[in-house]
Amino acid sequence: MSVTSKLTNAAIGLSSAIALASAAQAAEYTLKIGHVSAVTQPLSTCAEVMKSHVERYSGGRIEVQHYPAGQLGNFRENVEAVQFGTLEMTLTSGGGIANFFGPIQAFDIPYLFANDQVMDKVMADRELTERLRADVLEATGSVRLMGMTGGVGWRDFFTNVPVKTAADLQGIKMRTVESPVSMEFASALGMNPTPVPWPELYTSLATGVVNGTKNALSDVVDTSLNDYVKYAVADHHTHNLIFWWMSDTWLQSLPADLQAVVADGFHELTKTCNGLPGALYLEKYQKFVDSGGEVHIPSEEEKATFLPGQQPVIDWFVDKYGSEYYDLVQAAVDRANAEIAAERASFTGQ
Repeated sequence: MSVTSKLTNAAIGLSSAIALASAAQAAEYTLKIGHVSAVTQPLSTCAEVMKSHVERYSGGRIEVQHYPAGQLGNFRENVEAVQFGTLEMTLTSGGGIANFFGPIQAFDIPYLFANDQVMDKVMADRELTERLRADVLEATGSVRLMGMTGGVGWRDFFTNVPVKTAADLQGIKMRTVESPVSMEFASALGMNPTPVPWPELYTSLATGVVNGTKNALSDVVDTSLNDYVKYAVADHHTHNLIFWWMSDTWLQSLPADLQAVVADGFHELTKTCNGLPGALYLEKYQKFVDSGGEVHIPSEEEKATFLPGQQPVIDWFVDKYGSEYYDLVQAAVDRANAEIAAERASFTGQ
C-alpha cells in the first residue's frame, strides 16, 4: 500500500472516530432500560428493538443504554430506581410490582384468560390500560405504565415428577414469585409455595430447595432449568403478562417531538414482544423434548381438576383489595370475548 493510501485511510479512520465521538456528544438525553430477563430471552430482543428505533429516529439526541439479566437489580430494585429517577425504564410481571400497587395482581388470577386471542385484546384494552396507568402513577408518584405486552407465553407447571392432574402436585415444593396471588394459588392446589428470586432458581432446583416451578416453557429452556425439571403439564394457568414502566419525570422532561419518538419506539417493542414468543415456541418446545422433557396436554377432565385453585385466589384478592380491579379485568375479558365472537361470526358468515 502506498504512503498516500495509508494517509488517506488514516484520515478516513480519524474522520469516522471524530464523527462517532461527535454523535455520542450530541446525545441530549439518556434512556437506561434495566430488567431481569436474560439476553437470550425475547424481552431483551424487544428492548433492543426499541433502543434501535429511539436512537435512529431521535437523530442521536437520545442515547439508549440496555442493561438486561438483572445487572441493575431485581424487579423491586428496578422499580424503585424508576421511582427515584435513577433508571428511566424497566419491566415487571404483575407480581413484580405488587409491593408498589397490590391490585395489579388481578391479572394473575389463574384461568382468567381463555386463550391468546383474549389475552391480546385485554393487553390492548384502552379503558383498562388508562385506568391502571393513572392509579399506579398516583400510588408511586412517578412510575408510568407504558403498556402491556406478552412475555414468553403461558405459565405452566414444571416439576421433577410426572403431572397430569392437580392431585399429582400435592405436597410439591413449588417455586413462586414473591406474590401472594401466586402463593395462594399454589396453596389452594395443595402445593408448598416457596418464593425464590429468579437468579437463584437454577441452584434451588439443583439442591432440592424446590421441586418445581410455574413458568413459561421459554423461561425454562433459556435458563437450562430443564436440567432438573423434566415434566410439564400445560394447564396454562396464567399468561406471562409483562408491564413496561417508565419514569414519568424523565418522559415529561423531553420535548414533544422526542416524546413521540419514545412512544413510537415502544410501539415497535410491542409488535416484537407480541409476535416473537409464538414464533420461537416450536424451537423451545423441541429443545425441551430433546433434553428428555415431556409435556402433557391435559384433557378437559384433567384440566378441570386444576380449576378449584381459582376461587380461593379470587376470594383472597377481593378480601384484600376489594372487587374493583377484579371487576375491571373481568370486564376487559368480557369485551374481548364479545369482540372475538363477532369476528368469528363475520369470518364464518354465521
